[in-house]
Amino acid sequence: MNKEKKARLKRRNGITLAVKVLVFALVMAVMAFTGLLWFLRPDTSTVEKRTLTEFPTLTWSSFWDGSFFSDVDTWYADTYPMRERLISGAQTLEGWYGIRGDQIVGEGGVAEAIPESATVSDSAEETEAEASPTPSPTPTPEPEEELEDGTVTESGEMAGTIYITQNCAYPLYYFLQDGADSYISTMNEIYDNIGDKVNMYTMICPTATSVMLDQTILDSLGCSNEGDAIKYMNSGLNEGIHALDIYPNLKKHNASYIYFHTDHHWTALGAYYAYQVFCEEKGIEPHDYEDYETLEFDNFMGTLYSSSENSPELAANPDTVIAYIPKGTNTMYMNLQDGRRNIAWSIVNDVSDYPSSEFYGTFSGGDKSFSYAHNQELDDGSAVLLIKDSYGNSFLPWLVDHYEYIYWIDYRYAEDTVLDMVNFYGVQDVIFECQIFNSTSDTWQASYRSIGASAATGNVSESVLDYDDEDDADDAETTEKSTDSASAVDDAGADEA
Repeated sequence: MNKEKKARLKRRNGITLAVKVLVFALVMAVMAFTGLLWFLRPDTSTVEKRTLTEFPTLTWSSFWDGSFFSDVDTWYADTYPMRERLISGAQTLEGWYGIRGDQIVGEGGVAEAIPESATVSDSAEETEAEASPTPSPTPTPEPEEELEDGTVTESGEMAGTIYITQNCAYPLYYFLQDGADSYISTMNEIYDNIGDKVNMYTMICPTATSVMLDQTILDSLGCSNEGDAIKYMNSGLNEGIHALDIYPNLKKHNASYIYFHTDHHWTALGAYYAYQVFCEEKGIEPHDYEDYETLEFDNFMGTLYSSSENSPELAANPDTVIAYIPKGTNTMYMNLQDGRRNIAWSIVNDVSDYPSSEFYGTFSGGDKSFSYAHNQELDDGSAVLLIKDSYGNSFLPWLVDHYEYIYWIDYRYAEDTVLDMVNFYGVQDVIFECQIFNSTSDTWQASYRSIGASAATGNVSESVLDYDDEDDADDAETTEKSTDSASAVDDAGADEA
């Protein structure tokens, strides 16, 4: 009897093993066949916002040293059909392993101590502003509004120097003394060049990390408090510079939806609270955001989601992009990196037919070399120039109703010096905006010095169209939009960090 049971058990185990081998072989055969379907291989990743690996070129040297075959392996894996769905599925499967706590993706850095204040250079101290100073507002004191505290106090986990907690992602900032001092030097150098002609404003934009996370969490991660870093950098600027400290107002409103959960940008509402600080410094009254019409785009999955390798925690908490349409005008004209000029567009554009990962592109035409708007509700000659990174895209629409002429450039693609544009367009206010990571970047500082601290050349390559009435503007917009698809325009200058 025991022998019969053992025989049956042996046969059963043999059948089970055969089924497993067959299933495994079928799965491998299907995957191998799918990999041969070259026409299904993607060229780009909308989630990761990058061009995927191209098939390598075969050369004698790459053949003999073996690099050709390793490059083929990379191409095969990077462009495998349905790769994004497979990655997402793998992340979901990993989430089924059990309850996951907060995470850290990637390796952190080492933060340096932040001094309380910086010493202004001698040249900056000797420079005096000759431009008419912006009057300081003297508002009637009002009782301080009691706002909810939205500070996150529960610990979390990391992803690509990204910290994930409560289904929200936070990039980690590590203060570096040399980079901060270089920022101070750069802005003072620019002020020496243009400060006698314009009102110069600087605005360093913090990420969600310090605004939203409790200090005990920042300390446990070894990263820096961005508010302290901004205060240090502002303290070293020439007194003639209007250094905007927007951190306290953002911290004050951190219970509101001021940063995206899955993207490194602030929301338009976050940009609004920065705009409030600008208005106070300039001495003008900010408009109420509730008075604006809006466009909304649901299920936005941004840069932190893709950088976290499609974290299922973030996938469970998609964002909504809410854009506030300017009242004075929503028509703009922009130059593209491919050489096309004066493309008519909308300051707040309907991107409902874009991939959900690109919904932040609704703001200000994205990152272009030069853009321009004419608010014909005003006739006072007021003009502002915003030099920005992508954080400035959602800040720009708030400025539109306060100026007749609005110009903005992305520092990475600008072709003209600030001084040339100030002279040519009659600009009174220049705002230098940058996200805190960019403020200490060598690339950022080199670009800013190139366009901001350079002498005037007398030439301006960025021509603009000026329409006498809205009908002409509407006609131009219709013509351009009928010949340029949204994707074609965006491909010529895609939004970057």
